Amino acid sequence: MASFKKQDEYIQEKCGDCGQTMTYLLPIDKGSVKSLHAIAKAIYDKGINCIHPRKEMEVPNTPNRDLMIRAGHITSNMVGNLSKPRSHGLIAKTGNQPGNYCLTTKGAEFLKGKPILKYAIISKKTGHQIGYWSDEMITIKDFSTDEEYWEGFYIKDGHVIIGIEKDPKTQKQLFILRRGYGN
Repeated sequence: MASFKKQDEYIQEKCGDCGQTMTYLLPIDKGSVKSLHAIAKAIYDKGINCIHPRKEMEVPNTPNRDLMIRAGHITSNMVGNLSKPRSHGLIAKTGNQPGNYCLTTKGAEFLKGKPILKYAIISKKTGHQIGYWSDEMITIKDFSTDEEYWEGFYIKDGHVIIGIEKDPKTQKQLFILRRGYGN
């Protein structure tokens, strides 16, 4: 991972030979957060932390985006912008099947209010995140609307957990799994 100095304005790394920029900033924005909400809802409804947004969530553009997102759906443009939450580690590609994503622990914690760094630095050569710029933190509340619609759950070892209880005898934590289809 490259090291970057904190500065008032991000200065893109440039190639010494041709002068072309080699990096760019990718912030978390409201669209990324809405997509993350929809993915979390779709995963919760499915009961398995693996979703194919294009096949399982994509719907035509709609006049009421909030209802669409609350139902766990996204538009084609939103599918195309999943690189933002992926680059920040909020979702991740899963398995050998192209197009499948899971909600990461970091993504679930962000949806519950844990702060994350706002600006990822992306390498144009690899397309991967190579660090963060500035120490500016954001939380889900920075993108909230008047009406909250997040129904929380946890991701633990790839499982969708809908609750945590303590065993009355041992006082150890017991995780209540969300059962998927056929369970």
